[in-house]
Amino acid sequence: MITLPYGIADFRRIRREGMAYVDRTAYISRIERLGSALVFLRPRRFGKSLWLQTLANYYDLRRAEEFAPLFGDLAIGRSPTPLANHFFILQWNFSVIDPGGGVGQIAESLREHVSSSVKELVSDYEGRLPAEVDTAGSTAAILASLLSVVRRTPHRLYLLIDEYDNFVNEVMARDVDTYRALVRTDGPFKLLFKAVKSAMEGKGLERVFITGVSPVALNDLTSGFNIAQDVSLEPELAGLCGFGESEIRGLLEQIAQEQDLASAAVEDAAATMRTWYNGYRFTKSAGSRDALVYNPTNVLYFLNHLHRQGVPPEQLYDENLRTDHGKLAFLARTAAGAGVIEELTEGDGEIAIPRLETSFSLESLLTQLQHDRSSIASLLYFMGLLTLTDVPGRLRIPNLVVKKLFLDRLLEIYLPAPGDSSAAREIALRFFQSGDLAPLLAFFEKKLLPVLSNRDRGGLNEMAVKTLFLSILFDDTRYVVSSELELERSYADLCLLVRPEMRRHGYLDFLFELKLVRRRDLGRSGQELREMDTEALRQLPAVARALTEAREQASRYDAAFRRQHGEALNLRSFAVVTVGLERILGEEVGGSLDETR
Repeated sequence: MITLPYGIADFRRIRREGMAYVDRTAYISRIERLGSALVFLRPRRFGKSLWLQTLANYYDLRRAEEFAPLFGDLAIGRSPTPLANHFFILQWNFSVIDPGGGVGQIAESLREHVSSSVKELVSDYEGRLPAEVDTAGSTAAILASLLSVVRRTPHRLYLLIDEYDNFVNEVMARDVDTYRALVRTDGPFKLLFKAVKSAMEGKGLERVFITGVSPVALNDLTSGFNIAQDVSLEPELAGLCGFGESEIRGLLEQIAQEQDLASAAVEDAAATMRTWYNGYRFTKSAGSRDALVYNPTNVLYFLNHLHRQGVPPEQLYDENLRTDHGKLAFLARTAAGAGVIEELTEGDGEIAIPRLETSFSLESLLTQLQHDRSSIASLLYFMGLLTLTDVPGRLRIPNLVVKKLFLDRLLEIYLPAPGDSSAAREIALRFFQSGDLAPLLAFFEKKLLPVLSNRDRGGLNEMAVKTLFLSILFDDTRYVVSSELELERSYADLCLLVRPEMRRHGYLDFLFELKLVRRRDLGRSGQELREMDTEALRQLPAVARALTEAREQASRYDAAFRRQHGEALNLRSFAVVTVGLERILGEEVGGSLDETR
């Protein structure tokens, strides 16, 4: 029976207990060739910690007798490098550093972590170290004491640092002055990395591998650790963290066999994961092998639920990733950040920038966040909220999990008043079961159109209106939501298809065709449009044409959608026209006119 390692980053446990493991060990030899001091950046919960544990077990001299059971049937086991089981392993995990308090408290927390990790090393290698190690001094002194003992052995030290930027990023967000003190020339963080650099100058520290999320803290440490090479965008490491399509298919087939799932259910699961989790690209090389990868945390979350219960989870994203929403909210409070979020959600989900910024200092970031969209977009890339495309200088939203984060944030930008976002969700929930369009359009006209109208400088288009509709109606628990869904070589603006396991609750399927009539095409002022009764508004030539066009298109899409999905559908289709960003009209295709709108 397959056991999925959801939430487990212990390579040795995964292998000893026979859990499912997607082999990444072929990358070990590539890593060796790239250099001896490497930095590897990926978004949160993307498998970085498991990779470090893979390295730890491969290079640990204590694991020589376990090499065959741990690695024998893996790629590196069939062709090991000369450095296998060659090092003492020292591991630092900076996520355990307490970021609270002032510089002195943080420095002591850092010192205690370094001290305890060295004590753990001494215990692990009992009998292999020829002298005692002093763990009572400063971080630099502790490291120097350890290396003075290591140099008296035939082996050298490999240092693995996980989440190097974890606690400093928290400090940065909370207290800029404290952050500056940590990374200044005599600050505890920079002093530690100076000691690491010195240790690599023939003093017993032979290799360092560092993981993190963003390059901000790394740039502020440059003078302290300027020997590290950032390999995050190396084409040969593009698939190191994350799952490929074929790897997920293999796991799905094992689960399907154990759960006796129908082939249709397997295909539905594969399609759902492809839409929601795939799309990350971590190399600029077009056409690179294994270029697109899935978010591994969400994949294992989905597969774990499917394996245990035989059906996909109702909520399609892992709550452990929700902290990304807070980071997006922080960026949205800056002028450039709000503009980037609106551009991404109201456009095609892509943004063009001069280049991906890979080097930030705090000072430059604090300045650029207010006006530089390129820096904002680059920071979103490192957070995992945008990804590379095969077009240089172009980033895009990778998948629906991230698009949902953007849509949620967009709704909060447009509906900042307390309770408005909740009211929108409640109206949507009632609409899902009743199909009554009037309350939805009334809310849209009262709360959202005034915001759109105030922001319009003549550049808003149907996509902006459609995105706001999508932000209100997007519900991954109940629906498969599609924007620009292809139906017989045409594209429907917005479709909500009830998820199979939710049909028993009586939810309706929906299809929308959305049109925008600009005020300049009406020859009327905003005040005139707001005061005009609904029937008179419908009779305006431009509005009548838009309604007719929307009605005809919605009718065609309705028929195609029914042919595509069969009798299971309980479909309601609507033609909706926004008039001059002042009013909104709608009618059901094949049903009676919605006279209230």
